[in-house]
Amino acid sequence: MNIRRCALLLLLFPAALAAGERFAFAALGCLPYGPNSFEDFERVLAEIDRHRPAFAVHLGDIKGGGEPPTVAHYERVRAAFDAMETPLVYTPGDNEWTDVVRDNNGRQSQLEWLGRVREMFFEKEESRGRHPMVLVSQRRDGRFSKFVENARWAHEGVVFATVHVVGSSNNNQPAVDGAVAEFEERDAANAAWIRETFAKATENSALGVVLCFQAAPFAADFGRAGYDSGFEKFLRTIESEARAFAKPVLLLYADDHNYKLVEKVTFEHGGEPAPNVTRMCAFGDRSRHAVMVVVDPERPGLFLCGPLFVPGNALPGVMK
Repeated sequence: MNIRRCALLLLLFPAALAAGERFAFAALGCLPYGPNSFEDFERVLAEIDRHRPAFAVHLGDIKGGGEPPTVAHYERVRAAFDAMETPLVYTPGDNEWTDVVRDNNGRQSQLEWLGRVREMFFEKEESRGRHPMVLVSQRRDGRFSKFVENARWAHEGVVFATVHVVGSSNNNQPAVDGAVAEFEERDAANAAWIRETFAKATENSALGVVLCFQAAPFAADFGRAGYDSGFEKFLRTIESEARAFAKPVLLLYADDHNYKLVEKVTFEHGGEPAPNVTRMCAFGDRSRHAVMVVVDPERPGLFLCGPLFVPGNALPGVMK
């Protein structure tokens, strides 16, 4: 079935959700970093197109953390997205807007660049690419209408959502003027969006749920107990909703830059694993490749995840 038609059917006829045919989608993130990486970035997009997945997701960070933001660069990335045959859904990272306050970024305004990202990439409720697919965004909720970047769609009985959660402690940074207020508002919007996504999945007997975001929020990966203050509500909301949903849930993110696949996710150090939750970190600038997920209703666990290596780009471990 045509991807755009499938998403439209979800909006008009919720009972059409549970089709349940096998398909694949791709994800990448934290790329391109610096002008010397753009050719590698374009090769990643081309390799995704070559495999003809149902769609792709860019998990944020379209520039390096030490690069000042420019409209010209964002336009170049947007043009690369829009040239793809594969519909591509994008969720922002911290490098695009939270980190512009750094000295090496020219000490610019977070909110100004967040506004530009929203205007440049989220003007319509649809993906990027030559053949956009229809999305539902949080702009429809009067309480959180500014969060146009939070999007949801469905394909073959699986519900997908992007959630605007970023590195740098999700912008919970007291030392940055206005950052905590921005974080708290977006944190509340994200929690509401996650609850709504699982409610839609439950209502429509979805086979599974996939959440896509930029941050690497699991403190245990970095040798820390408990939760990072910027991610506690986010992770607690996912855990509560995922356990109640009791069907396969996949979390996709990118900020760690290293490929990682973890089943039966533990949300808090020492906590009880959630048997139905898997998380996968995509490659980042250190290894300029993508990941591919095969969704197979006949497979226990629903999701089969793995690397998508890109010919012409250096293999992991040999980046210069």
